[in-house]
Amino acid sequence: MKFDNIELADGVSGARDGQGMKRVSTHYIADSHYGLGVGSGGDLNEDYYVVWNKWPTKAGTLANFSSNVTSTALAGIGITALTVRCKDGAVTGTLDCAIVRKSDRKAVRITITGSTKGHYETITVSNASTTITAIDPSDGPRTPETGRLINLGYA
Repeated sequence: MKFDNIELADGVSGARDGQGMKRVSTHYIADSHYGLGVGSGGDLNEDYYVVWNKWPTKAGTLANFSSNVTSTALAGIGITALTVRCKDGAVTGTLDCAIVRKSDRKAVRITITGSTKGHYETITVSNASTTITAIDPSDGPRTPETGRLINLGYA
């Protein structure tokens, strides 16, 4: 399972030391107005990073949202709540990403394919267009970071 994008809006890989998940609407893609985090506010969590193939763009007014994900595959990598900072209006595009735990590279894939704006704000598997699934280690995720580690002889 391959994910192509790991570079944050500031040009640094999310997998590097001092980087990670951050619920800031400009953290991943500057003009997307969509950010995923596991903490409150703009707190950086260096235990995880996000890789993606598709990332949505939101319109409207910025707002904060939170989802309890204890009954999903995310709990298997230590995440019990997902926080979102995004605009509260219409959505363009879809979400196809993986959250990777840095310590052991276990990952969970999140896909949202619908155009219902609320599905991107409160992420839950009860939304028809949302899936949250563990990625089998034999399937990856294959990312620019795993390629870098293989080249360095660490993976």
